[in-house]
Amino acid sequence: MFGNVAVSSLKCGFGGAHSVTSARLELSIPRRQELIDVWAQLADAEARFRLGWGEDGPYVERDETDPMVIADEGAEFLARDPQTGVAVASVGFGRAEDGFMEVGGLVHPAFRRFGFGREALDLVCAFAHQHFGIVELRARCETDNEASRRWLAAAGFLPVEGVVPHTLPDGRVMSSVRWRRLDPTARRRCKRPFTPIG
Repeated sequence: MFGNVAVSSLKCGFGGAHSVTSARLELSIPRRQELIDVWAQLADAEARFRLGWGEDGPYVERDETDPMVIADEGAEFLARDPQTGVAVASVGFGRAEDGFMEVGGLVHPAFRRFGFGREALDLVCAFAHQHFGIVELRARCETDNEASRRWLAAAGFLPVEGVVPHTLPDGRVMSSVRWRRLDPTARRRCKRPFTPIG
């Protein structure tokens, strides 16, 4: 078990397909175009500001092959309501400049403050630690972003001392708090080539 998730329930399939279902969410790795479309639904003005995306959302390079969003550099997961298929959240991890895997995400405005973001983050952490074998996950959030601070703390991330500047994609420099989450029992179970650091 990892939190409330049985490690055996984490599914790993052909071509990078990974999924898990919890009490309220169905989490899976999307294809690139689906992720771009869902981000447009999830990102209201507040989320775009916090993520530094601007009005048009993030710049994502188009790829005609429409691959699944998983690589050595990280993975992105979509969380959906299993009954309706409605996109609830997007949470993923990617390789930061220092080589460690850094977590981030956003939750649909209608599903905020009901614990869906925490549940999605817990599921992604289960994959990161107990399927991909990543011992240490990192995160950062703006010093005044109370929602993100609560989200990370509730999922077992601990703040690291100090405040550091961080430049967002839109060029805005924010004062950020860094966070880390360790799992010394992390174990690689995935057969997909993946070389985590941390």
